[in-house]
Amino acid sequence: MDNTSVGERKRKASGSSSMNNGTFVWARDGNHEGAKKHAAYLLQTSDVPSSQLIAENDGDEYQHVYVRWCSTGTISRIRKDNISTEELSSRRCRRAAAAATTQQAPKSKSRRLSLSKKQRQHWRDQQQKDRRNTQDRGKTYGQDDQDQKRHKSSNENKPNSMEHDVINIDDSDTDDAGEEKKEDDVTIRQIEPIYPLPCDPLVQEETKTQLKQQQDKKTDHGVTQSSKPTCNPLVQEGNVSIEMKPQLQQQEEAQELNDTIQSNPKSALPCNPLAQQEEGVSIETKPQVQQQHATARHSFTPRSSAYVQHLAEACHIIMSDARWRTLKQSGNSSREVSLFNWEEGDDLSAVKAFMSLYDDATNEEAEKQTNIEDDIIFERSMNLYSRIYHRKGPWLDLADLYLRYYAPKVSDNTEMETETTNSSFSNHQAALQSLFVDIVRLESMGLVRSFESEYECGTVAGQVTTSQSGGGGMKRGVVLSAEERREVLRMLGGGKSPKAAATTQSDCTNEVLAQMQSQKTLLSAFSATKSKATSLLPVRKHVDKVLLRKLASKVVSLSKSRKGQVYAPKKAEVDNALKMIESEWNDATTDSSMQQSQRSVLSTIRLREAPLKTLRRLMRLFLCAGGGPGSMRSDGTNGWRSCLVEGDWHKVEYPGLNSRFGLEAYPLQKYFVAEPGHTSITRVFETLNEFTLFEIGAELRSSIDQAIEAYETEKMIRRRKEKSSTFTDTSQPDVVSAVDVFHLLTKDGRFNLVRKIFSCLDNPNNELELLTICRKIENDVQQLNTIRDSMNEHESLILTTSIVCRWMLQFRIVNSFSSSLSARPWLRHLSLDAILTYITWDAVPFLEKRDLYVMASSSLMTILFGAEVQSFYFGGPDALSNQFQYNQYAQYLLPRRNRGKAIERLLIDLTHAHRKSQREKSSKTTPLDLSPIQGFCRLLLGNTAISCSIPFSSIRNLARRLKAPLIKTMDGISNDEMQLLHIRLDNVSSSDEIESCTGYRDWTPETDVAVANAISNDRDESSKRCAFVGWESNDNDNRPETTRSLNVEELALELYHSARLPNTNDKDSKDNVSNEPRGNWEGWHNEGGHARKLFRIMFLQAVLESTPVDDPTIFLTPYQHSPHDLHVGYQKIASDDCNKFSLIHGFYERRRNSVEAFLSKLSQQTDQSVGDLVYVSVKARWDSHANDESRMKDVPLLRDVAELRTLSMIAAGLGGQALSSMFRALAFDYRHYSGGLPDLLLARARCPPTDTIGDSKDNHFVDLGEWIGEAFCKDCIEEENLNRSISMLADRDDDFLGCSKNVDSGHNKFSSKKKRQKISVIPSFPNKLQLLHNENLVEVDCMFVEVKSANDRLDARQEDWLNIIDMCGAARVCKFGSKKQSK
Repeated sequence: MDNTSVGERKRKASGSSSMNNGTFVWARDGNHEGAKKHAAYLLQTSDVPSSQLIAENDGDEYQHVYVRWCSTGTISRIRKDNISTEELSSRRCRRAAAAATTQQAPKSKSRRLSLSKKQRQHWRDQQQKDRRNTQDRGKTYGQDDQDQKRHKSSNENKPNSMEHDVINIDDSDTDDAGEEKKEDDVTIRQIEPIYPLPCDPLVQEETKTQLKQQQDKKTDHGVTQSSKPTCNPLVQEGNVSIEMKPQLQQQEEAQELNDTIQSNPKSALPCNPLAQQEEGVSIETKPQVQQQHATARHSFTPRSSAYVQHLAEACHIIMSDARWRTLKQSGNSSREVSLFNWEEGDDLSAVKAFMSLYDDATNEEAEKQTNIEDDIIFERSMNLYSRIYHRKGPWLDLADLYLRYYAPKVSDNTEMETETTNSSFSNHQAALQSLFVDIVRLESMGLVRSFESEYECGTVAGQVTTSQSGGGGMKRGVVLSAEERREVLRMLGGGKSPKAAATTQSDCTNEVLAQMQSQKTLLSAFSATKSKATSLLPVRKHVDKVLLRKLASKVVSLSKSRKGQVYAPKKAEVDNALKMIESEWNDATTDSSMQQSQRSVLSTIRLREAPLKTLRRLMRLFLCAGGGPGSMRSDGTNGWRSCLVEGDWHKVEYPGLNSRFGLEAYPLQKYFVAEPGHTSITRVFETLNEFTLFEIGAELRSSIDQAIEAYETEKMIRRRKEKSSTFTDTSQPDVVSAVDVFHLLTKDGRFNLVRKIFSCLDNPNNELELLTICRKIENDVQQLNTIRDSMNEHESLILTTSIVCRWMLQFRIVNSFSSSLSARPWLRHLSLDAILTYITWDAVPFLEKRDLYVMASSSLMTILFGAEVQSFYFGGPDALSNQFQYNQYAQYLLPRRNRGKAIERLLIDLTHAHRKSQREKSSKTTPLDLSPIQGFCRLLLGNTAISCSIPFSSIRNLARRLKAPLIKTMDGISNDEMQLLHIRLDNVSSSDEIESCTGYRDWTPETDVAVANAISNDRDESSKRCAFVGWESNDNDNRPETTRSLNVEELALELYHSARLPNTNDKDSKDNVSNEPRGNWEGWHNEGGHARKLFRIMFLQAVLESTPVDDPTIFLTPYQHSPHDLHVGYQKIASDDCNKFSLIHGFYERRRNSVEAFLSKLSQQTDQSVGDLVYVSVKARWDSHANDESRMKDVPLLRDVAELRTLSMIAAGLGGQALSSMFRALAFDYRHYSGGLPDLLLARARCPPTDTIGDSKDNHFVDLGEWIGEAFCKDCIEEENLNRSISMLADRDDDFLGCSKNVDSGHNKFSSKKKRQKISVIPSFPNKLQLLHNENLVEVDCMFVEVKSANDRLDARQEDWLNIIDMCGAARVCKFGSKKQSK
């Protein structure tokens, strides 16, 4: 037999006996733009195989060389100028040095012997016995004992066939890319390798040589100790030397430990991102192991994985923090319990397991593990569980798990033995053993399971899903592919040819289950009973056979393949791999508690439902609590998910996971203070029933969100079909199916839900009230049934759910069950009443579309005032006012902006209902009497203006209905918002002019008028934005290039830069504008993004640091972008008689002294001081990080640093007074004023004349590229030209604190979110901006501009912002019209 190894034969076949010959260089893999550099070896022509030599062409102007790529081992012919001559980075220098050392170091080969199974078992027993004897003798050995031990190790611990090559795992899954980057970012200083070698292929040869030289120096009786180096994950994660023993003894124990690991398959664990663990620890006691964990906390182990730790942190906080403990009533007494407990039927197996793995906690769960080896397997198996938890699932096969998390990395220089048949798979034995041990461990803990019956196996094996986005409705199997399903059908006796199966297969038809039910076994034919179990054809053994052969094929393919090559396995090799898989599975289940009937290989597993449901419920609570009151709807990625049905939990974005990957930063994390134990503090849920009600509300919220998304998706597909006759399914979104969780479309389902809610109340046995509510619900549903034929299933579910929620909300408002919400209104996102309110509010547009204006008005009366009105009387001016009822508790359920919108919708719906009723009673020519509507409007305006329960923009909209000047309408009405924010009611103060006005009028901003002609478009695309003709740019203009087609904001930027705007022919502004320099404005279209960013940088941190957090429920989790009370605006709560008012506990009111003190100081600062304040604030956050590695995870900080000088310039240009007014508005009601800011922010810098009599011609503008740099430099401008169309229209939700841009605009399911990316380069911290340029003083001008097209008008909130900014700054409106309109 040829003793040449497989690796050597492959190298000889490729034409070289060494993979590392030649000079180590970095070279590009091509000549195209953006070609990346890779590590390679520069070869001589003599080293290249003759079959790969290419004849030189005399006419070729380039010189070519041959290189061998380090990543693939393939030889390529490239141009000589592709070799990099630039200075290498520190990382590449280290790799080059390692490669040079590897070439010089001789390779050591270890001889392996084959042992029988009996010899291997005897060897394991002997090693365990020696290990126990070593522990009994203690840590300190005499010299004689050391000599005996070395002698025994040299004679007995010889390499054998049980040595497993442990190789790095290549995790190619896209979900794990973030963690791999994170692990690669950490550099651990290597001190002295006292343990077996790391798995880094670039430094392994060098370390191997050094260790061999050290071991050769220490011999015993002339016998040299040397062994094959083994990959030790502990050393791979950090070679930390522990000075607890002499160096000689450390090396001896490392040698013994190496042999022990090689002889014990359960401890021979692979070195991969999933299974990196602390094995082979030479310290025997548990406290010492924990101490080593603390000293090497930066190392990456299964315990420290980001997937494990973010789940462990959430479990620890919810289960251990005193905020999340509650009271449970038991008779006349109550006791404190956790929200999740075994007594309530919650399976806490997974939750308790993750709690024990939390690094920052000292809990009792971690002390239960006493065996070090058992700890390693437990941590690794929970890491596997965490990976499966984040997968789509629910069913996963072994081949998929093995390829993603356990399979050894395909390497060019992997040495494979050929002495026996199974030796070719030796490098996969340890990985398979680890996989099987982990699965057996999870199964023994009750966390995973396989198929429980043949019926379930057939249902899952034959299940097919259809995806519209894949192009033509691609069908995808849940577990089996199409070829594998045909193979199972063939084994069942119903197989067809591939062509026939492809043509006859229908959509989503379970052919496997159909075959099982149609064909009977021989036993069932003679059976007297015809039960369902006996009539099904067994299929599980066929599914196991197909999936195990799939796993075996993958093992063979990986063991025979190299990078860039795919090996087609042979049948004999697959059979041998199957035997190895079965053998490894039997070894893994030998000591397990699995029953004999369950000893067969579990080819398919899923997370067991009960522990998974509890874990998801806990994570939903954690995510919803951290989202705050600014996130009370599902956006596709947050925690408003159903735990009762299998949903898209794999799409959820976990803030703890993103934070550990460096994708998101949470600078307010320091304000979260854990409250361990049973501290007597304010609880989030006072009783366990309140938490149960929240979970009911969360399920309703998830159901209504899915129904709305499904409805909007169907409407989009229908509209696309109507627009285009050449419609195809390939461009359509996936059809979303909504699940009626509580069966609300049936009468019994509605009754059961009401009863379930009543069971959590203080009077659960009140049958009379329950029947009354159910009767009212059925009456509205009966009215809805009259038009149900014209509705689809999703719309019917939305309206039926809203009816149930509306009447349950009415009942709870009248009884005022939740008194804690009045004291802590920032917790409305965890209140059932607020959830019911939002569901009812979201269903109002659907009622209006169906002309159900009376039902819509009744729903609005409930959520606004808590009034139960089923019909409206329009018989006089005060008819509606007399029906008005007011409930104090209803004021806490909606934020101010939503309440303002709801009142406006109420008046509109009442008008439609009044018109509809009058049309039915009288002729169409009778004019509509609007006096009842106006009288009710006047009543609402007075009450809401005094209490500030709605924004001033909504008050202005109500005043428009009265058709009188705003200043006249507000006469005698006090409004705190108008006074604090200095909102003006009119441009003139002359009473005569106001009295002569007969219609509505209020304050109007200065308006610039321009002409713009839209580019005609042949297609009828009403949803597309209008495009306008732009101006030609100058050749010397260092600004972003403009194209012929511009949107309206881009056109305005061009006009202000070229001095065509502002207008100079306005009578009111002629004197002011003509004396100022014109043009040269640079701007951004970000709708107030810089203002919100300055609010976060300058204001929020300063106010939070000056005001202590007096309520622990403001920061419920470490991952909050804002304090929860920031989304509670300034508001007064009126008593039931509307005569007395009390202030609600919002952000501004609770911190009023600190806010006003900061704003007063800010308004008195000079322009230079304001710019310096921005610099100091960002610098303080920069210095708060320990190192650059920590700063890399703070993406908002890196963005702030990248434009720090620009932000300082903007702050100096706006000035302290303007910033003070804007910050006060944001603090007054951030939920409302975070939007509506003007479209454009324009800025310019100029050097004013030195004398006082100079005019505008003496001003000369400063080149911002020279003075500021950053985005104004030429390189950034060229980059902006490439991405300008994207950046102008991009929505930056990260500028909003604790909410999204369209938080109050309903559902926005189809606006795709950009995937967050880590910033790979840390920007250098810039110098402080000085208002000097070339020794001349610089003045910065800033101006806000709201741009409107010809058929667009200002929103009331935009008018308020222009009003506020114009008091101390510059704010204008740019109105575009066509040439026809101007004529």
